[in-house]
Amino acid sequence: MSQNPAFDSSIPVLTEVVLEPMGPEPTPATDAGQAEAEAAIAVAEELAEAEAPAALQTQPEPDWDELESRIVERVVAQLQPQIDAVVRNALASAGDQIHIGLRQAVEQVVAQQVAGLQFGQKA
Repeated sequence: MSQNPAFDSSIPVLTEVVLEPMGPEPTPATDAGQAEAEAAIAVAEELAEAEAPAALQTQPEPDWDELESRIVERVVAQLQPQIDAVVRNALASAGDQIHIGLRQAVEQVVAQQVAGLQFGQKA
């Protein structure tokens, strides 16, 4: 097995950085790896702290009343033609029913008056 030409023995491998030494006394190479790991952790913590305020910035609370109003306006605008058609049809139907009822009422009154006149009754 040949070793990777890009491998540098002075750079600690992951297990040297993450795992603590098992022996009673760390070797100088392990001390250097530990120092590098601690430095990397410190840099990562600093970056996390520097980015945390930007990430944790709260968005302003939306104006729920305004949002509701805009949604209602959009829905009504989209439904208005359908609402108009339904109202128009309902009014036309109601007008027709009133016309038919009025005509029947007038015919009935006229028929009663004619019948009363034919039989000599006064209204």
